[in-house]
Amino acid sequence: MSTDLDLCLKHLKSLIGFDTSNPPRKIKESGLIAYLSSLDFIDPQIHDHGGGSFNIFFTKGSPKYLVNVHLDTVPAGDGWESNPHDLIIKNDKAYGLGVCDIKGAAACILALIEQGLSDYAILFSTDEEAGQSTCVKEYIKSSPVFEGVIVAEPTQNMAVTCHRGIVTGTQEFFGHAGHSSDQRAMADNAIHKLTHWSEKALKVAQSHDNSSFGELNGIAFNLGIVEGGIKPNIIADHAQVKFGMRPLPGQSHDDLLNEINAVSAKDSKFTKGFIAPALPSSGDIKSLEMFVDELGLNLSPPVNFWTEASLFSEAGYQAIVFGPGNIADAHQPNESIDLDQLNQALINFKKLIK
Repeated sequence: MSTDLDLCLKHLKSLIGFDTSNPPRKIKESGLIAYLSSLDFIDPQIHDHGGGSFNIFFTKGSPKYLVNVHLDTVPAGDGWESNPHDLIIKNDKAYGLGVCDIKGAAACILALIEQGLSDYAILFSTDEEAGQSTCVKEYIKSSPVFEGVIVAEPTQNMAVTCHRGIVTGTQEFFGHAGHSSDQRAMADNAIHKLTHWSEKALKVAQSHDNSSFGELNGIAFNLGIVEGGIKPNIIADHAQVKFGMRPLPGQSHDDLLNEINAVSAKDSKFTKGFIAPALPSSGDIKSLEMFVDELGLNLSPPVNFWTEASLFSEAGYQAIVFGPGNIADAHQPNESIDLDQLNQALINFKKLIK
C-alpha cells in the first residue's frame, strides 16, 4: 500500500466518522468543521451560509484550477452490515457512508496536500445533497478567477463533460369537498383533476422521446410523490403531485415547464422546486472535450445524474466532473469504493491540482 493511500485512508476514516448526512445537515455539530480547522497543513477559510451550508476554502500558490468536493451525504438508511460511520477495509474495498459519494475524493486531496503539494485551490461544500446548492451559488458570487473547475463526483476516474439538467416542482389541484355519493365528484374531486393532468403531462414528456444529445435521450420525466384526499367517501378538495424531469443540454427549462403547465386545469397551482442547468449549460460540448484532453484524462460518456459542475458552467467556467468510485455504489447501504479507484484518483488529482 502506497504512502499516499495510507494517508488517504487515514483521512477517510476521520471524514466517515463525522455524521454529515443531509438531512438533517448538522454539519457543525458533527465535528467536521473543527477537524478541518485543526489540520496544521491547511489554513481553511470557513464561510457559514446558514442552515448547515458551509464553504471550507483553502488555497496555496498560484493554482490554475479549482477542485470542489461536497462533504454532505445522504442519510444512512436501513440495511447496513456495519456502523456506517466506521471505515471498514475488506476485499480491497473501503466501506462507509460517503466513501464513494464523495468523501473518498476529499481524503485523496487532503493526503496529497499533507504530502507537500504547493499549488492548490480546494472548495469543500456541505449542501449538495440538499437540492439547493447554496454553497456553490454563494461561492460563485465572489467571482473567483480560475481557468477551469473540477467538481468531484463518482465517475470511475473518468472526466464527465455532459449530463442532464434538473427541474422539480409541485402541481396542486383544488376541488370541492362533499359526500362521495354525489355525482359531481367526477368533476369536483381534486384527485381526479390530478389524474387527468398526470396523463396529459406524461404525453408531453413522451413527445420528447426522440430528442437527444449524444447518448442521452428524452427528458426523463417522473411523478415522484402523489398526495391527497382523506377517505373513500369524501370528495377530495386538495391533491398534489411532486414531479421532476431531467432536460438535455441545450433544452430550455422554461419552455418545458410551459408545455407542462399548458395542460394544467383551471383550479390548480404550480410551484417551482429546484431548477438547474445541464452540463454544459450552453449545449456546446467541444470546448469541454478539449479541456479534458489538455488535462490528460479519459473522457466519460454522458451521464444521467446531475452535478454542481453545471452551476459553474452556467457562470462561465470550464467545468467538468471527475472522481473515484462508481455512482452505482452510492446512495445505498454498505456503500463502498475500490482501493484501486482511490489509488488512481491520487495519481490523477496530483496532476490536476498541480
